[in-house]
Amino acid sequence: MSKDANVSAPKEVLLQLQFTPLFAGLQESDIRSLVEGARMVSFGHEQQIYQAGDQVVDFYVVMDGHVELSVDNDGRRSVVEVARRGTVLGDAAMFGDGRFLMSARVLNTAQLLAVPAASFLEKLAPRKDIVFHMLSTMSFRLRMLVRQIAELKLKTTAQRLGSFLLSLAEAEEGRVQVRFPYDKKLVADELGMKPESLSRALAKLAKLGVESKADNVVVIADLDALRDFCVEDDLG
Repeated sequence: MSKDANVSAPKEVLLQLQFTPLFAGLQESDIRSLVEGARMVSFGHEQQIYQAGDQVVDFYVVMDGHVELSVDNDGRRSVVEVARRGTVLGDAAMFGDGRFLMSARVLNTAQLLAVPAASFLEKLAPRKDIVFHMLSTMSFRLRMLVRQIAELKLKTTAQRLGSFLLSLAEAEEGRVQVRFPYDKKLVADELGMKPESLSRALAKLAKLGVESKADNVVVIADLDALRDFCVEDDLG
């Protein structure tokens, strides 16, 4: 891991933070004040960022790369989420008992903004307007997580995989090509299925024109058709 000097919130960092849920809608001057003392941190392949139960000294914003968030269940690691660019790591723990709820490790390489938790909370304390704003954004994220859990319980494996592929598509309609951003085994873990179930799900999606190719590339012939399949009420 390498740490750069204090970033002093350069313009490009502030711009990205304005699109991060925790900071979205805040004035640039408020964001600059809250992240004072933050620093950009580079992590290498499969490097651990923190373990569940560690004290929150810094919380993090994923600026680039993918971070696996997991919990240990009787010695077996269970992947809860793969955090992408714009995700805040450790905010709930910082506002809670001050210890990380999950473990975090980088998949390939990643750049994170490390924000000192104590300084952040000190600056936040007199700003009830910002506190309520952040509570609303955290509530929205909680609703999204509840929705993800519901999808895991209610949707078929093919529908879960289809929804994941749709999240990778930049276009809104027509034919697109996407690429699995990380290992398929990890995708299966994230979607709550076994690797062989993912393969069977891909085979089922092939009937809808979803074609798996080499190098983790997937071609979706018709986004609307896949979207309709993923929201079907008949989950049998």
